[in-house]
Amino acid sequence: MYAIVDIAGQQHKVKKKQKIYVHRLKASEGSQVEFNKVLLVDNEGAISVGMPFVDGTRVAAKVVAHVKDDKVLVFKKKRRKGYKRLNGHRQYLTELLIHGIFGKGETVEFVEEREVIVNPVEEEIVDTDENIEEQEETTEEAPKKKKKAAAPKAKKAAATEKKKATTRKKSKE
Repeated sequence: MYAIVDIAGQQHKVKKKQKIYVHRLKASEGSQVEFNKVLLVDNEGAISVGMPFVDGTRVAAKVVAHVKDDKVLVFKKKRRKGYKRLNGHRQYLTELLIHGIFGKGETVEFVEEREVIVNPVEEEIVDTDENIEEQEETTEEAPKKKKKAAAPKAKKAAATEKKKATTRKKSKE
């Protein structure tokens, strides 16, 4: 199932649990937003096209973060005139996590989703908050290796000093 949605003046194709980047929204980080301007919905082959929007359909998303896009360099030049200009630009973006596409009469429940892995052989939950904390406590750091003494360098330095001293004595005589 996917939908085409108008978000901040641009059309985006979205699916459930997808992350997208849109122009900066005024919503704060961690807040939930809904978009009512759904242009098209494809529900496993059943396509609904709006005139201009599909009635009652909306897309729910969570604002993950406000970020900046990669730098774009804008270079202008007029040949043989000595005119060169270089400007950089970074677009402000909002990262969204799509919770789902909801039709008429469906309610939106924003539940913090956590992926849980169930071991089919023992039927025990492997990846939970408690197990992660226990694993962090039981892991111990390996003892660090001690650095070797810098004796070879010192020996080389002493040998070169002796050679220099002997050559100085010979040159004075």
